[in-house]
Amino acid sequence: MSKKPFQCPKWMTEGVMYQIFPDRFARSRSYVPPPMDKDYILRDEWGGTPNHLPDEKGIIRNNDFFGGNLQGIIEKLPYLQDLGVTVIYLNPIFEAYSNHRYDTANFKKIDPLLGTEDDFRALCSKAKEAGIRIILDGVFNHTGSDSIYFNKYGRYPEVGAYQSKDSPYFQWFQFTDYPDKYESWWGIDTLPHVNETDPGYLDYILNNADSVVRHWLSCGASGFRLDVVDELPDVFLDRFREVVKEYDEDAVIIGEVWEDASTKVSYGQKRRYLSGDQLDSVMNYPLQKGIIDFFNGRITGTRLSQIVEELWRNYPETVFNGLMNILGTHDTPRILTVFEEEADDKKAQQKLFAAIVIWALMPGIPCIYYGDEIGMKGDRDPFNRGCFVPEKGNREIYLHYKKLMAFRKKLQETEALEQLKFQPGNSGTNIYSFHRKGRTCRLVVCVCREGEEYLPVEPAPGERIEDFFISGDVTLVDFNTFRLKGCSGVAVLLSPTSSI
Repeated sequence: MSKKPFQCPKWMTEGVMYQIFPDRFARSRSYVPPPMDKDYILRDEWGGTPNHLPDEKGIIRNNDFFGGNLQGIIEKLPYLQDLGVTVIYLNPIFEAYSNHRYDTANFKKIDPLLGTEDDFRALCSKAKEAGIRIILDGVFNHTGSDSIYFNKYGRYPEVGAYQSKDSPYFQWFQFTDYPDKYESWWGIDTLPHVNETDPGYLDYILNNADSVVRHWLSCGASGFRLDVVDELPDVFLDRFREVVKEYDEDAVIIGEVWEDASTKVSYGQKRRYLSGDQLDSVMNYPLQKGIIDFFNGRITGTRLSQIVEELWRNYPETVFNGLMNILGTHDTPRILTVFEEEADDKKAQQKLFAAIVIWALMPGIPCIYYGDEIGMKGDRDPFNRGCFVPEKGNREIYLHYKKLMAFRKKLQETEALEQLKFQPGNSGTNIYSFHRKGRTCRLVVCVCREGEEYLPVEPAPGERIEDFFISGDVTLVDFNTFRLKGCSGVAVLLSPTSSI
């Protein structure tokens, strides 16, 4: 594809991201939510098992709330700052019926169970003081059927598209047999699909002086992660970038893409996400899958190297350096649970410790799914969306994450991470490695999943090993060679001798 020169925001290449599912991260008693005019359950037992069974009508309603709120996130900012977090990615926070809030009821209103717009502004302000940015989940492909826009159940005073063809929102939706048959996301009738190219919708979301996007940027947000971006048309994405960058050139636009975004085809059309007209970055699901498959024995280290090299070759360098690198999200099982598929707790933890060496030091921004740093477990939704209870967490896992984040920060302080150019290393059946080289330092990363492997570092003339980070059974067998045994990993920082 033809690519215009553009830069992913520099802070995406340097920081550490933390994804929060708002209802389950932190509940502050300083905020008392008002009663809501909807069918919901507000649970008091923080840490209980989320409801997952269908009701008497066979419907899974996702309507149990544990009461996580924005004030709770504010109170956790010191914890996140201490962990090394520089960016918080929030799953949807706008008013909605469900606890996941992907069924938006009002794009311009914070869900009252989470707080108020003043609370959001305070979160952005206090996070900024702590060196942390806030990015929002942009869900613009569909709304909720229970919303001011569709209003299928008549809960809102606004006249929704379901109620009248005279509704100001009628043109947003596609009805095949008015009012009960309409296009919806994946056929789920609680998620009516919107026509993203409708002029009224474009004005509301993007063009108006107080459009949805402009409004939340003005409140302090530093960008958006776009949900199901492959279902958003180019007209919408092109204008989305224009509006965001006009407001703040340094704001970010991240797309949810599960494949190689440079070769993505949707609705019969090759997408141009990375042409300089749409996205800055995408979620790095190919890396996530590659790491999991390698440590679970489904692919070799050679194949993992091929997967990473394909992204390296296909993506613009600025995108590759700013990829949102993930090991788990609200849409996938917890990473520790995945590693337990064919292993006991001890082996799963060894896999995790080695895996995060790749994840944290690969070009891009490592994104921690809340609670992974304390060893939270859980299979698919809703079990991967449990309440964050740090006092019940695995302290050994937490300290390993924290130590690795400190090593990454030291690396960043030695030379800007975006200046450390990626190079593939030597990989094989049970070993994967890569290098990053800058003007003043060099990084060598190597992981082993089983057996015994050797990593000769071979400092160049005038260069020495300055620091290293190890995971598992790693020993220095001579001055420059590391032995990796079992499931283990090592990252070696080399610098000129004159800098010591």
